[in-house]
Amino acid sequence: MTMTARFAILPEDIIQTLSVQLEQPNEVVQFLSLPHPRTGLLSLFLPTPDAILEVQAVSPPEGRSWFLGEHVYEDGRLVMMTPIDPAFLLLPLLKAGQSDVFRTGEDLFEEITRKIVEESEGNNKTLLERSIATLAGLPCAQKALRLICDVKEFGPGTVVYRHSPEKAEQYLRSKIGRLENSKTLEVSRTIVRHLAKEGLMEDGREKLLAVGRTKAAFDLVAQYLSPEMKQTLLATYDFAELEAHLRQNMADEVPLKSATNTKKGAAGKAEGDGKKRKAAKGSHGVEQLKKVNTTGMAKLSSFFNKAEKAKS
Repeated sequence: MTMTARFAILPEDIIQTLSVQLEQPNEVVQFLSLPHPRTGLLSLFLPTPDAILEVQAVSPPEGRSWFLGEHVYEDGRLVMMTPIDPAFLLLPLLKAGQSDVFRTGEDLFEEITRKIVEESEGNNKTLLERSIATLAGLPCAQKALRLICDVKEFGPGTVVYRHSPEKAEQYLRSKIGRLENSKTLEVSRTIVRHLAKEGLMEDGREKLLAVGRTKAAFDLVAQYLSPEMKQTLLATYDFAELEAHLRQNMADEVPLKSATNTKKGAAGKAEGDGKKRKAAKGSHGVEQLKKVNTTGMAKLSSFFNKAEKAKS
């Protein structure tokens, strides 16, 4: 039996949260369609009270299906849902609605929605409006808003916000600092191989290794930053010594590769010269003629000599 379904990977605690949510009467899971913080393209996100998940689909190069028991599921894609910091989603929205005045959260997101929708193309404006409104009401988003905005409170229940690039920069730098000192980098084989390939894990290069870890953490965070914001944040770091080391590594590798290729070429030529070329075998007819007994037969050249003149 062929069925329509999706296979997904997501955190276990989120599965429990969604299970409880779906048990409620008339409750459905609604996805958000929001600009991706790096590309600006509309992407899918799954909101929960405590977290937001980025939804991505891994598609096989050729048609695939899932088999589960006696059922066949035609869609062979694997959906992955991974937590994303709400601050990453808020940063480009706040920049779009940039203002020098403090505003309530409601007014702030109304202005953001108006500008984002005006710049959007296609027929997704209603979905975009609803997604931004849902994001604004999430507790995790409201908490993140305080981390990247100047905040003032006027009595109970009255809070105003103003986007602060300086505060956002401090937050991103602190995030990079926590990441570089966490075990995340150590358990990532890709990052460890990359650091080793750059020669940063050798004895005596502990200082360079520390800078390399910072750069690796920066690159991870930069996956969720716009190109402009990435360059602004990059300017707050000093990777000059690391970059000089990497350039020297590349310069040292060029003559080494050249020498290796030259050595291989010379060895191949010597091997070729040392082997005698084997004579090519003649055709079947030629080989048969070699076996003919030519004793007593006139040479072929005798038929082409000039005839002797008759004696007078």
